[in-house]
Amino acid sequence: MIPGAEVAPRLNHRGASAVVGGMTLRLLALLALIAAALAGTATAAHACDCATLSPAKAVGHAKTVFTGTVVAIRSDSMNPLGPSEPNVYTFRADTVYKGAPAAEYTVATNVGGAACGYAFERGARYLVFAGTDPSVLNETAPRAALSSSLCAGNVPVEPGSGPLSPGDERAVHHESFSGPITAELIAALGPARNATPAPASAPVTTPAPVAAADESRAGGIWLLIGAAAALALTLTAGLTLLIRRRRAS
Repeated sequence: MIPGAEVAPRLNHRGASAVVGGMTLRLLALLALIAAALAGTATAAHACDCATLSPAKAVGHAKTVFTGTVVAIRSDSMNPLGPSEPNVYTFRADTVYKGAPAAEYTVATNVGGAACGYAFERGARYLVFAGTDPSVLNETAPRAALSSSLCAGNVPVEPGSGPLSPGDERAVHHESFSGPITAELIAALGPARNATPAPASAPVTTPAPVAAADESRAGGIWLLIGAAAALALTLTAGLTLLIRRRRAS
């Protein structure tokens, strides 16, 4: 037997083990970086910083101000790694304070509070401040004529169909940055006009509703992390099995 003949395979096995260990550590480090980045995105709930609006400023910044009830919600995208397409809400208007009266308005807003999106709820009535500034949205929303945000001053209000009165605000889980329905806000809104009646033959469209948009987005993030972790474990197990077979032979 040549001296050192059995040493080379052992050195090879040790070298292969070191390679496996190094690859595993690199994969785990990469997963940790991905998880940290995605978790930072998912937890940036306070990234939207809104300045307090006076009633006059809220009305002045908007192109259209109305009260209406959400009758349809459309959500076209749930991209966990980038900006989602805005949600589009259809409102059946009852009273218009600013802008051309209409029976319905379509309003787009970003997905999630971190992107300054406003979570309108189906069947609920709101005082809506909407505009046409495209910079408010992360992505374009061709189906919506108007846009709004968490900072626009929208206020959830009690069900009804007539002009607002002081105290008509409705308590909800998210904050309104324009404040409650006060006499000052009523004065800033100006004269109330009836919305244009909807044609009797026009059906109310009911696209697929948004079902927990933020939760679905977070679920997609963690699904990707889990898939990456499973891939790393599979690669590690495969390399380990290969080393054992080489040792056995």
